[in-house]
Amino acid sequence: MDDEQAWGDPVVERAARHVLRNGLASGLSALDIAEPAWSPEAAADLRHRIIDKADEGSGSFMVKLKAQLEGASRATVLLCAELLFLQAVPLTNLKPDTKRRRIEEVLGWAERPPALPADLDEALGQPGVFNGGVGFLIQIWNQVGWLLSFLAHWWEQPEEVRQAALDEPWRFREVVAAMPIDQPGIRNALLYLAFPRTFFPIANQDHKRWIREAFLHEIGESAGRDAVSLDRDLLKIRIRQNEKAGTPVDYYNEPYRSQWQRHRDEGRRAWLVRPRPTGAGERWQEDGLVSIPATHLALPERGTGKAEIRTAVEEAYRHENYVERLELVTEFDIFCNRMKVDDLIVTYEHGVLHVGQITGETIASEVHGGVFARTVAWSPKIVTEVRRDLVASASRPGTIIDLTSFEAHLLDLVEGAADDPAPASGAGTAPLLDAEKAAARLAEDVLYDPGWITELVEVLAERQQIVLHGPPGTGKTFLARKLAEHLAEVDAIRLVQFHPSYSYEDFVEGFRPIESPDGGVAFTLTPGPLRRLAVDARKNPGGAHFLIIDEINRGNLAKIFGELYFLLEYREEAIHLQYSPDEPFTLPENVFVIATMNTADRSIALVDAAMRRRFAFFELHPDTDPVSGLLARWQKATGRDRDDREALLTALNGEIEDRDHRIGPSYLMTPGADRPGGLERIWEHSILPLLEEHYYGTLDRRQVRERFGLAAIRANAAETP
Repeated sequence: MDDEQAWGDPVVERAARHVLRNGLASGLSALDIAEPAWSPEAAADLRHRIIDKADEGSGSFMVKLKAQLEGASRATVLLCAELLFLQAVPLTNLKPDTKRRRIEEVLGWAERPPALPADLDEALGQPGVFNGGVGFLIQIWNQVGWLLSFLAHWWEQPEEVRQAALDEPWRFREVVAAMPIDQPGIRNALLYLAFPRTFFPIANQDHKRWIREAFLHEIGESAGRDAVSLDRDLLKIRIRQNEKAGTPVDYYNEPYRSQWQRHRDEGRRAWLVRPRPTGAGERWQEDGLVSIPATHLALPERGTGKAEIRTAVEEAYRHENYVERLELVTEFDIFCNRMKVDDLIVTYEHGVLHVGQITGETIASEVHGGVFARTVAWSPKIVTEVRRDLVASASRPGTIIDLTSFEAHLLDLVEGAADDPAPASGAGTAPLLDAEKAAARLAEDVLYDPGWITELVEVLAERQQIVLHGPPGTGKTFLARKLAEHLAEVDAIRLVQFHPSYSYEDFVEGFRPIESPDGGVAFTLTPGPLRRLAVDARKNPGGAHFLIIDEINRGNLAKIFGELYFLLEYREEAIHLQYSPDEPFTLPENVFVIATMNTADRSIALVDAAMRRRFAFFELHPDTDPVSGLLARWQKATGRDRDDREALLTALNGEIEDRDHRIGPSYLMTPGADRPGGLERIWEHSILPLLEEHYYGTLDRRQVRERFGLAAIRANAAETP
């Protein structure tokens, strides 16, 4: 085997060679050189236990594996641990802790569990060499089964063939090529681990092919079109480019990556396929496939254009109406053309989500009637607690739905499939809004009772929309902004103010004029603050995002919200917006709305029932907690408790009969009130104009000043015991 390291990780390569050299040369374990773990007998026993008697029931890979290895010999258990080591150690998409925990758990099932040798332990702590994609996470059974088949095939070879293959990479490649079955991912991993100077540290067969296509000009012509020739071409290309670069070339770094990626197909996508007929999903899991009905249509060749598929559908499905035919054209085009190997497949039935990966091209099958089918490696993980936005997208009408925007989340769901199931999304995770933490931090900032703030945040977390309402000067907007700042990052907060001319087009989306290239005027669809915030929230599902709507009652709410009124109550549903009807829209769970409402403009009693049902209301009023006594607390906290502001405010509000028109303390909590004559100016230019408007038609300007002027209120305050 190779002794010289090239592009890759020397720690991983040395440990893998240790395992392979011991096992393939002598049949002995690298974990205990006295144990014949790689013998034909141990390999046959392990294959019988985990492949021939495969457990198709529920439970993670590790849970089922433990049951299958119960009573197994020490050699069988050590072989299982070493094969799992080879499968996991090169992966960058499996955490080092997960790799080590998996191997140590299997070793713990053995009689006299051995300690991990230092070189293997060090290798498991490395970040890995290549990204095995979702295939290495959900096809562990198949990959370990292939390794066992390889081991059986290996011991069938004459000793001189085995010895030559251990010393010469292309003889080893010939032995691998003679395998009756092929698993490209684990086969490529094995070749690299056995001979890292000869074979690329790349598991993905398409990546290998694209690299050859991009750089074939370096060597002139290909050795052939089979898999072995592909590896020979790649070695020649690497030697040539290493010489030119003067250092080992990493094809996942620039300037190489962008060159071969031009040859790649469209990136991986995720698709939900709805079982037809209902209940077919269970058979898909059992048979390792996904399918769509195609009773009357012959399988189109790969790459057949959509127009040709439409012609075939029009002929084969003449008995269906034109709407059904249009939908069939789209489904067949996606299933046969746009879907490809390595794409993710999702089913969602009866509240249960399954995720798999496509492993084969489309075939016509009569197994369950006339269908088009693709083979799929299904993850054993069953997800029953599903994110609301994913549920909303999965619940859209249609047989096939593009879920590519959820690819990262779906991969997260799959990553733990081999081990004990992690909590499903949204279960067992920290809450988006931490009421106790917010209360502790906010109490000092706003001088409110921490218990009141805790209740506010808990209700906001539950209802997702709240209104802070009260008379002018009660700090509604100040509290809304402080609350958002303590619960979210600054770039996750947007503030808008409603007014009579504010519209749906301003708030959600609408066509806006722009200058066209020829200097004229054109109209383009422009997102509003809500649409922009929803996009940001989907990109960061673990963080809270806030929309603060100031003066919400000054706008025409039915006109501004439109169909979004529905989403405020039903976050898990999808709707079609007026200006983008072909794109289902959901309001992410991590979007929170804090609105403010001045009751001097409009009493809460006049708010329509639709809004009252969708928002929780919190009053901020000078007469009640938490605003009552706020001015005194602020004065004491800031060393201003020697003046009569608190007494003046109490006396003023005692003179105002209408509760909704009493004055909040924030007018007197400004720096201007500290300046000489500042209190008089605030009274004259801020407070009295409000009262003149309120008493318009009842008291004239002179009467308002006589009754509510600073001198009159100060006299009243002096008389109050």
